[in-house]
Amino acid sequence: MGSNRDAKHSAASGGVSGRMARLDRGIVDAAPLVLRLGAALLWLTNVGWKVPPDFGRSADRCRGLCAFVTEGADSGVIPPWQWLSEHVLVPNLIAFGWTVLILEFLLSASFVSGRFTRIAAIAGFAQSLVIGMSVANADGEWYWSYALMALLHVAVFATATRVRTGEVDRRIVALGLAGYAVVLGIANARNDLAPSDFTRDFVLFGGPTDFPGDFGRNLFAGSLALAVVLVAVAAATWFVGRRPAGRIVGIVSVALGVICLLAYRADGNVLAARPAPLAILAGVGIWLIVTTTGRSLHRGTSRSAHGLERTRHERGAGRSTAELIGQSMPSSG
Repeated sequence: MGSNRDAKHSAASGGVSGRMARLDRGIVDAAPLVLRLGAALLWLTNVGWKVPPDFGRSADRCRGLCAFVTEGADSGVIPPWQWLSEHVLVPNLIAFGWTVLILEFLLSASFVSGRFTRIAAIAGFAQSLVIGMSVANADGEWYWSYALMALLHVAVFATATRVRTGEVDRRIVALGLAGYAVVLGIANARNDLAPSDFTRDFVLFGGPTDFPGDFGRNLFAGSLALAVVLVAVAAATWFVGRRPAGRIVGIVSVALGVICLLAYRADGNVLAARPAPLAILAGVGIWLIVTTTGRSLHRGTSRSAHGLERTRHERGAGRSTAELIGQSMPSSG
């Protein structure tokens, strides 16, 4: 009786341990993706307020990035940063603004695609420090938020893994992009089909709150035409994502995202797209380009290895034949 009870207890303990081990492995496997997408959302929802061509500076006001840089000159964390903000960044606001806009666009696209993640994590860490150095001492700011931003990128760097590109992964990317496009289209349904100005009357995310209102308006700002483009890219990812045609789709997606970003203005741009959806479009494009390029290189390497093995086999067969002939010939001595 006692031995049976002990055996059952051991079996139950083993079952619990096995489930806990599987749970631990699942958490470890999911952590890199969760951290990377968290970093992507951080930059996607903040890149849009760096608005060219004046980046918030006009004759009668200073807002947006202009106010951010001015705050760094007034209350930067350390005196050298205050000096740099006042004498370098403020006078060169336009150049600094374009640098920040392009950098945060690339960070967003990289984290979305899962490519060049460690490089993006280093750049994101540095950008988090720059932001913190400028506004951590400003009224209403919580300095720990910028430390946590920096630590998020340390975690992304430490846990970055190779992004999978299998058949299931390609379909997940396609379905995710299509779902995003549907929400974007619904949110902007009251705008024209292909407007040049941004939506002011959102079907979704129209509330005054920071979340989900401002969060959604930054992440899903666009037009029905942009939603159609995203659905088309999603369909191409599903059907031709791992073929050479997928590389063409990726290049077109990245090019369209960059062109619309360069045309970004306060009153609108091509497809009325803010930087967040453009970065998502470019991120999927990068994923397609690297996926198809890597697959082509893998096929080429496999062919080369197969050809080399075949050559070795043929040479070995040739040597064996020559040895047999030599053994069968009578000795001249």
